[in-house]
Amino acid sequence: MACCKEIRSSSWIYPTLVLCIYGFFSMMRPSEPFLTPYLTGPDKNLTINEVTNQVFPVWTYSYLVLLFPVFLITDYLRYKPIISLQ
Repeated sequence: MACCKEIRSSSWIYPTLVLCIYGFFSMMRPSEPFLTPYLTGPDKNLTINEVTNQVFPVWTYSYLVLLFPVFLITDYLRYKPIISLQ
């Protein structure tokens, strides 16, 4: 218990640790292995080639595009409103 009190009393270790834990759990996506079979199912009418070459690249690059404004907004507003919004 003394270890937890020491971490909380530090000005930067505790918020950094909480943000790292939050980032880990927010980026953990247990549904991703099931996404390709879902998108290539009979009700979605997509081929594996379309999913691989058209859907996934847009998804990946959209995260990259949104990374920069979210980073700047997070630094400006601090982390609590962004975590609450997400």
